[in-house]
Amino acid sequence: MIAGRLTERIELLRPIEDVNDFGDENTRYESAGVIHAERVKFSGSYRLEVAEHFPDYRVEFNIRSAHIVRENWHVKYDGVEYVVTNIEPNHQRGMKTLTCEKLNP
Repeated sequence: MIAGRLTERIELLRPIEDVNDFGDENTRYESAGVIHAERVKFSGSYRLEVAEHFPDYRVEFNIRSAHIVRENWHVKYDGVEYVVTNIEPNHQRGMKTLTCEKLNP
């Protein structure tokens, strides 16, 4: 494992389910820590959703396999929030690859 490639800093955000007095379920995200990562791939495209145009970005990060992260968690990188869609383990390198898509509010 080459630690010198982990030059980016990302914040992991885990979902917290809240239920209020009326039984409404709300999901909020709290920080699970700021970690070092390697940005492997960054691509952009244009997407049409419900007759609205959105810029769409995908990014892949390599992180150490010791970090706990799950699908549907959020990642904050460079002021933009992304959703973790896939996690690919790479046991030989002791890493995980996070595939993320930009969160369009």
